Amino acid sequence: MTIRANALDYDMLILVGIGPKADLALERFLDGHKQKKPLIFRCEEVLVWDPYGSLARSILSALVRYSAIQEIWILGYQGEDATAFSILSENADKQTVSTATYLISHLSGLSEDRWFHVPSDESSGAWKTAHLLQNHPLLPRPVTVNVALLDNQNHLIVQE
Repeated sequence: MTIRANALDYDMLILVGIGPKADLALERFLDGHKQKKPLIFRCEEVLVWDPYGSLARSILSALVRYSAIQEIWILGYQGEDATAFSILSENADKQTVSTATYLISHLSGLSEDRWFHVPSDESSGAWKTAHLLQNHPLLPRPVTVNVALLDNQNHLIVQE
């Protein structure tokens, strides 16, 4: 992908994860949309779990800044076992865990279990994010939100 001199010509926003499967999904998607000029947001997971958090704010800000964007695509993949991993180290001391737990539960309003344990089911995350964005009160109405998932045979299934 080349860097454009005029970034104001973005006409779609893509939210995609990181890693080999996400790279393949992005590559397949871009092959089918060669005439488009995407603004790509890469993140650890494609799940926006806080509708007013930093990722949602970045998406909404991009839509305001680049008014030509009329569609959002969320790319993910199917077929992976729905597993989760914890970002807490097994070697973390109890005082650190206790302090972090207190701050997270009191400042974010989220349970520590939801904050510390990251799901890795990309298809579920993509659909939850699509639903959240489609129903977000600050999403400009002409903007559409779509999902495209890479299946087990590495074919991209577009679901608008």
